[in-house]
Amino acid sequence: MKRLSLLGILVGSLILCAIFCADGGERHRAKLSLESFNGGFFSIDKPRGWKVITAGACAGFAFLIRDPSEPLRQIFFFGEVGPVYLSEQQKQIDYQYMNMGGYPVTWIEMPVVNPLTPDNFLAQFHLIARTQVAQSFMPQCPKLENLQVISEVTQPSPISGGSTELIRALFTQGGNLGEGLFLVTVAPVLPFTGGPGGGLGYGFSITGITAPKREFQNIENILVKSVGSYTISQSYVSNCLRQQANTYAGILKAGKTLSEASDIIVQGWENRNKIDDILSEKYSDVTLGRERLYDPNTGEVYEFENGFHDKYQLDQNRYEMNNLQPLPGDNHDLWMKAPLDGYKHLR
Repeated sequence: MKRLSLLGILVGSLILCAIFCADGGERHRAKLSLESFNGGFFSIDKPRGWKVITAGACAGFAFLIRDPSEPLRQIFFFGEVGPVYLSEQQKQIDYQYMNMGGYPVTWIEMPVVNPLTPDNFLAQFHLIARTQVAQSFMPQCPKLENLQVISEVTQPSPISGGSTELIRALFTQGGNLGEGLFLVTVAPVLPFTGGPGGGLGYGFSITGITAPKREFQNIENILVKSVGSYTISQSYVSNCLRQQANTYAGILKAGKTLSEASDIIVQGWENRNKIDDILSEKYSDVTLGRERLYDPNTGEVYEFENGFHDKYQLDQNRYEMNNLQPLPGDNHDLWMKAPLDGYKHLR
């Protein structure tokens, strides 16, 4: 695997080339054409009709590409996010400092992320997105609420003292369940000193691709194929290098293409454990309040409200389909089948 390039992640984007829609448990394919988008200093092929939102510049550049008809279909990147607190003690010190007449601490709303790890940072992202600072920067910022990490794979970190992970997770947005892959780097920036303004860390290159849960596994490989469509002008990179501190020099120089970020995502997905696929489906059922049963005679999988099987067992002989059973915990093929609406098919 190629070594991780932070700005390759930092300014990355993933384009949806096809969308799969769930209808009563059956999955249908809807082709989506791409159109070139010229952002001035960058260009990208985006799904036709999708909205592009940008904010910030250089190492602080951020974008969101979202389907207006289905907000869970989105691609986003935030060059740097923070600062966040590394301890509750530091946050209380800053509160006391302001209460005693000190200058306003503009990041006082930010959460405590302890330990500062990529997966924990992502789990707190919804709290960051709600802050006044984040809303002023990009009001449409993804919330990623109720985030449940399915897996995390450590990657080489391009920042000294930092850590990077490729994370697969479920989350809710607008009450709907989504799944996504995220590349996240975190690093402490200021140590705890016992006074105000210390004990802080940042998230870097918060890059994600997401879709409704039932669509994600079917379109992930298509999303990654579009990574290489992103380009950024050399003149913009050179100008940023003149403005940014040495900390960001390597990041900016590396950020002209997304080839390395693409390799990371492709390899991470292809090498994923089948157990994680099953775990994702189980978390989905818990979140949505559903359960799956299958017919051993036909191999069909059906979806019901949680608790249905207990009632079914009390009088299952009244049904023609009288042998429905819970899915075996380790049967990948059954768990990966699109479940049918059990109430429509129950006879």
